[in-house]
Amino acid sequence: MILFKNFFLLLPIIIGSMSLRPSETLRSRILHNNKASGKQALLEYTGSVTGSMVAYNIGIQVAIDTTIGVRYEVTFEKGTAVMSHVAIFYKFSSPYQSVLYNFLTHKSIVNKDGGSPDSDPNVEVVGTETVDTFTCTHLQHAGTDETSDYWMSPNVPGFSKLVNTLKAINANLPALAFSGTIFNWGGLVKWTETGQTVNMELHLSEANTDVRLQAKTFDVPSK
Repeated sequence: MILFKNFFLLLPIIIGSMSLRPSETLRSRILHNNKASGKQALLEYTGSVTGSMVAYNIGIQVAIDTTIGVRYEVTFEKGTAVMSHVAIFYKFSSPYQSVLYNFLTHKSIVNKDGGSPDSDPNVEVVGTETVDTFTCTHLQHAGTDETSDYWMSPNVPGFSKLVNTLKAINANLPALAFSGTIFNWGGLVKWTETGQTVNMELHLSEANTDVRLQAKTFDVPSK
């Protein structure tokens, strides 16, 4: 569950970098093309974080090109104001490295993974459920202070091809999220966290393979 650990590690950065700055979305940098190669996918997630002291909307876009890499972009909003905008860039050409870029500060952090296995505890299979049009495996992990529920499906566009690409590089590659326990059941469709003070819900709102992503989408901005 490396992606989710990264997500929560990002929360202090996200909340600490609040700024009223318009967000530029990946959608504005996509050329729709009926002859899309099938090697690309754009997944859009929407959700919220709520608690006694917080109330934010979350937008996450995952851009996949199985010949280039992955771009994982997170936006936090309070009402209509964009409070934070960060992205993680991962390229197959540098399989043990990802780059975190903050669009507000224009700073980037290079993260290197030496290949250590994911040590997160296993999750419990609750059952099979349908979420939107996806047949999902419902997984749950009960922590000390929170309960995490995940709905995973191998039919999430782009997921299987991405995993196959990573396995072709190295069968044991702990790249980004896809070595995590929950991804043994497929791609993420829905995720909830129920805690003592803060609750979160995130779900897949759009999955599009009829797109043509520009190669520069996966390049870290120069400023």
